[in-house]
Amino acid sequence: MENSEDRLEEMKGLMIFTHGSKMDGRVGCAFVVFYNKTELDYRKFRLNDSSTVFMAGVIAIHQYAKANDLGQVISDSRSALMALSAVEEARDIINNIKEDIKEYKGKITLTWIRAHMGNFGNERTDEFSKEATLISD
Repeated sequence: MENSEDRLEEMKGLMIFTHGSKMDGRVGCAFVVFYNKTELDYRKFRLNDSSTVFMAGVIAIHQYAKANDLGQVISDSRSALMALSAVEEARDIINNIKEDIKEYKGKITLTWIRAHMGNFGNERTDEFSKEATLISD
């Protein structure tokens, strides 16, 4: 996991932002794909209301990795990124997700960004994850 604060100003190449949100007891997550500052794609997912924001962040990363096999995945969830990067993890669900995405190691890099610092990609993904909480069951 790396911190890309300096490189984010450039937003060059393929960059994927992920985010999880919990609002009014409802949980959602999203990812947005950018190439050279151009938004190419996004996906948003409503999760079970018992999910945590932490798990929403992990699931957003997992959803991107299931559909794609390369890119710089950027998240403001340090705990999600640390869990996915940890050598040992006690939670089976995290280990299962790590197993799913480990074949892409090297093609997918996990990067942390500070939240609420005005980065367009991060803010856009935050909007989508909040919208995802409103998706009907």
